[in-house]
Amino acid sequence: MKLKNLLACAVLALFAAACSDDENNSINENPAADIAGTYAGYSEASFQYTDTPLVSAGESLTITSDGENGTATLTYTSASFGEFTVSGAEVTHSGSTYSVSGSGSTLMGMGDTKNEYECTLQGTLDEGRTEGTFTFTVPSVMGGMTITFTLGDIPSEKLLAGSYEGWTNASCAYFESMTAENQTITLSANNDGTFTLAYTSDTWGEFSFTSVSATEANGTYTLSGEGTTQMGMNGNVSEYPCTLSGSIDESKENVSFTFTVPGVMGGLTITFTLGDMPAAN
Repeated sequence: MKLKNLLACAVLALFAAACSDDENNSINENPAADIAGTYAGYSEASFQYTDTPLVSAGESLTITSDGENGTATLTYTSASFGEFTVSGAEVTHSGSTYSVSGSGSTLMGMGDTKNEYECTLQGTLDEGRTEGTFTFTVPSVMGGMTITFTLGDIPSEKLLAGSYEGWTNASCAYFESMTAENQTITLSANNDGTFTLAYTSDTWGEFSFTSVSATEANGTYTLSGEGTTQMGMNGNVSEYPCTLSGSIDESKENVSFTFTVPGVMGGLTITFTLGDMPAAN
């Protein structure tokens, strides 16, 4: 009986080893097929003419296996950065990581005017297909453009940080509406998840907020904070406490900031709106 038990255990061990080998072979036999699918994420674009990367949320990248040769076609269409296609990309698997590399083309431009440019691709993806980055490099656009697509939700510090250009409309106890164009507000990310806001206006003075909070719901971030403003006339400048409220959606197309200064002119409210000031104002 003991001999039979030993033989049975040996058979089971050999069977388990064979299954394990089959599983290992299957994951490497055609790695392009293993990672085929559509991935949701966000993108960051950097180029010669900007210090802060441009970001775009809610994007997707699709990988399609070319067949049994272990290569893949990657397609990535961005509302902000263009349309990318890389065919025949080499896919390899080592350890717990898939690597992807290849070259292709992108259609980029503004409005209906688009041109085709050559691009290269380097990417990595974990075995769980939950973490990964894919970097497209376009040498002949804007002095060399690099676009990195990252799986997952975009962190608020990457999405919100940057400069916003628009116009303001102010009201107080002494007037109902006073506008100013060509206004710029800058948000910088802090290490604790908050933001620093700076707004300097020839019309309204200097506003400073060192700890602006941002909370997200349904794709829109709500901002709030307390700070100070330096305001005055003819060199007679004083500091006043002020508050901030605002909202920014993931597309960064719907942006507004409201500054409230209770101690100035019976209560001053300045509302910032993104974009060009309407002609009627």
